[in-house]
Amino acid sequence: MSDQRKWHWPDFFLFLMRTVWFSFNGYAIFVSTIGSEKWIILLWASCSYLIPHLFYRPRLIKFQYYLMAEVLLTGSLFIYLSSQYDISVTYSFLLVPILTLAYACQVKPLIWLGPFAVLASTWAGSLFTNQDFFKLCIDTTIFYGIGFCLGRMTIVNKANKELIASIEEKNKDLEYYAKKIEELTIKEERNRVSQDLHDTVGHIFTSVITSLDALPFLYKADKLEAEKSIKEISDLARNGLNDVRKTIHHMSPTSHRTLVESVTELIDDFMKHTATDIKLNVEGEATKVSERVKLAIIRCIQEGLTNAKRHGQATFIKINISFKQEELIVLIEDNGNGCNELNLGFGLRSMKDRISALAGTVNFDSKLNNGMRITCSIPMAKEV
Repeated sequence: MSDQRKWHWPDFFLFLMRTVWFSFNGYAIFVSTIGSEKWIILLWASCSYLIPHLFYRPRLIKFQYYLMAEVLLTGSLFIYLSSQYDISVTYSFLLVPILTLAYACQVKPLIWLGPFAVLASTWAGSLFTNQDFFKLCIDTTIFYGIGFCLGRMTIVNKANKELIASIEEKNKDLEYYAKKIEELTIKEERNRVSQDLHDTVGHIFTSVITSLDALPFLYKADKLEAEKSIKEISDLARNGLNDVRKTIHHMSPTSHRTLVESVTELIDDFMKHTATDIKLNVEGEATKVSERVKLAIIRCIQEGLTNAKRHGQATFIKINISFKQEELIVLIEDNGNGCNELNLGFGLRSMKDRISALAGTVNFDSKLNNGMRITCSIPMAKEV
């Protein structure tokens, strides 16, 4: 039964109290005794003060040895003084050691020795000092109770600190793994976008090169058909260039901007090229979100805008971003055609997968001639 902990403030307080108590009582014993015996008693008292703390010091606490030293030295000194001298402070010499003993002995089976220590010291006090047993019992019980309560406070405080340290350590681990997951997710997303870019560029250049190779022969055969082919090649190249620009632009849309700034830029760009009226509303304090959440929201809003315009022929779209303490809610509403039976295409399924990967939910609500309503809810990560 040992403990390697540091001392807490009650330990230092009791040590100071024990020092003052022993100094006061030692002085009273010293002036009340005569001859060379007083020096023996003074040495005895010094040993009863110092030796128990050899087994009760910071980072080395051995309860059983401390208890044995306290009982043998302090108890024997008390019995000797009580039997040989009529000193008024003799019994009070035991009170602080009993307090520190109650404080230290909080582990089983030593904790069960408390009542026996109270009864034994009270009985010895009434026997050798001729004082009232019940009065001594009350005084001893009070001191023992104070020490016991201080000991329980120290144990609870130590357990709380260990629990907090454990939680902080686990939070650090979770934060580390969350960052790793975020990095892997972003890397995966960039790889996917890079693949899309590769496929887009490859498709465009393949089509343009093939058409250009055939153009001289077509021009000789039919000039009108060749001019039509040239216009088709030009439109293909122009559309391909726009696709490449959009892909490159969306590869790193949020690195140095907030979520609201990125959404605003996306909306402005969409309005510029589609002549669609879009209203953005932000509720609550725009707190910082992770890159993973930011990217998912950007992609979902992008898909919502594209879906509303391409399939719903919407002329007005409303986007509402609500920052709440527990969750982030994004609402996308349009006045498009709508439908009674909604079949999720690749874009809407991708949106649902992105939000589900963040432990969030997506709800789609659409009615014929009454537009579409998309609600995305993502739990907000809590700081510890």
